[in-house]
Amino acid sequence: MEVYAIKVALLGTRPPVWRRMLVPRDITLHNLHRTLQTVMGWTNSHLHQFVLQRQKFSDPRYRVGTKVADENRTTLGELIWTVGASLLYEYDFGDGWQHELLLEEVLLGDEGFRQICVSGKRCCPPEDCGGPQGFAELLEALQDANHPGHEEVSDWLGDFVPEFFSVDEINRRLRRRKH
Repeated sequence: MEVYAIKVALLGTRPPVWRRMLVPRDITLHNLHRTLQTVMGWTNSHLHQFVLQRQKFSDPRYRVGTKVADENRTTLGELIWTVGASLLYEYDFGDGWQHELLLEEVLLGDEGFRQICVSGKRCCPPEDCGGPQGFAELLEALQDANHPGHEEVSDWLGDFVPEFFSVDEINRRLRRRKH
């Protein structure tokens, strides 16, 4: 079984938010979406799509546009197969989160292989924070006690720690998830 080492970079974030994960080459885009939601820390509360060149792939039940291919019938390996190839994953069209999925390596796995997150940096932005620009503003308010929005942002986010990342916690969530 071929296993893809994929680096997922959340575009437009400074400092960068990213994950490195191992997934089977034959994972459907639908299951890849579910995996990305888990490894990034999103809550699957919004529409999404994958984009390769001008072709879009999504769940046809959500009718995100015309001429959108069915993500349930398309595998990752059908779209990218050479090291250095990438695919765009868009989540929450209002906030406009874009993730670059870069194929870094093709490995061999045995039949017992299960997808796993191997590394990453920083906590995923909170849902509905306004995309990369809103997230940057949120971080600025959070980190400056004198910022006029500091108290409101702190109350909204609670114990949010932008630098926090736990590969162990992500992998526990991946194991608990139904496939």
